[in-house]
Amino acid sequence: MMGWEIAKAMSKKSSKQQSMVLEEDPFVPEVMVVHLTRNFEQPKMEKYDRSSNLVDHLRAFVDLMRLRITPYAIMCKAFLPTLRQEARDWVVTFSPKSIHTFDDFSKQFAT
Repeated sequence: MMGWEIAKAMSKKSSKQQSMVLEEDPFVPEVMVVHLTRNFEQPKMEKYDRSSNLVDHLRAFVDLMRLRITPYAIMCKAFLPTLRQEARDWVVTFSPKSIHTFDDFSKQFAT
């Protein structure tokens, strides 16, 4: 499913269903409600699995997002699919609603 299709499907859910999704997410609601545009393309890059250099992965991701002039809220959402299982599983250990910006996210991820 494309990002805009997911956003469209979420908009059809009741506010109770939406709040259940948002409560479990590490991102604040202001990040979660930002919709991806129809022409947004997920960056094509090797997925990070915690066995390679995290700083290199973050730099490559940020460089690709800057080329596309991507808002930070979308960068937060677009970063998760660049992670493999172990790294992605680690993200769910972040406290709910603890990430306000991509800078917060990258710093917490890098610690």
